[in-house]
Amino acid sequence: MGEETAKNSFGILDSLKKLIFEDSTEKTDNLQDRAPLPIKAAEPVTNQAQTNPKENVTVIGVTDVKQMKVKVLGILERMNEHGLDFFEVWNAAAEMGSIDATTIKAAFTSLKYVEKDLNKQKLLATGRNYATELKKVIDQESSQKQQQKQTIENNLVDEKDSLVSEIKSIEQNIADLKTKLQAKEQDLKSINAKYDPQLKDIDQKIALGNAAVNEVIMDIEKALSIIETNIN
Repeated sequence: MGEETAKNSFGILDSLKKLIFEDSTEKTDNLQDRAPLPIKAAEPVTNQAQTNPKENVTVIGVTDVKQMKVKVLGILERMNEHGLDFFEVWNAAAEMGSIDATTIKAAFTSLKYVEKDLNKQKLLATGRNYATELKKVIDQESSQKQQQKQTIENNLVDEKDSLVSEIKSIEQNIADLKTKLQAKEQDLKSINAKYDPQLKDIDQKIALGNAAVNEVIMDIEKALSIIETNIN
């Protein structure tokens, strides 16, 4: 857009932004006058887009929507075509303090003196065109966000499946270890019974060996005593 177009459209963000946030208080009061909505538990993640704009506004918050609306107006301002059309009439009406039948008629009457070919058909055509083009931009943005959401949801499912698998594996390992622990505890309880016979056998052999050696030594000493007494 040229310098003239930028100049013509400059006021839209100031005028409409002011109207947006002035209107915010009134709409917030209206929402507060309604019966309080019950607090719902967090819904599970789904692939379906939200379909109730009014409900979304209530959930998101009026101020957040107002701030986003200003950003959308910035997108719309960059779409402004050269010359006078719906955009300038809308802007001029906003500069009068409100957008209603009186201000729109006044803005149209004033701007028609500047551009003679400005008429109802042009206003309707350009206004609808702005709305259509803006919807295309928002649809494209929404599609990209939906793809991002799908990617995140896929990552969520994959990571959840991985964690469930790891948990099952760990639980199985714990069960296996418990079985091994029980077996080892049983082995510990029966370990004495396993080695006691061997130990007793060794003790018995040692005792028998000592007894036999002692008797032999006594026999030797007896023989030596006889020799000592009877042999010259």
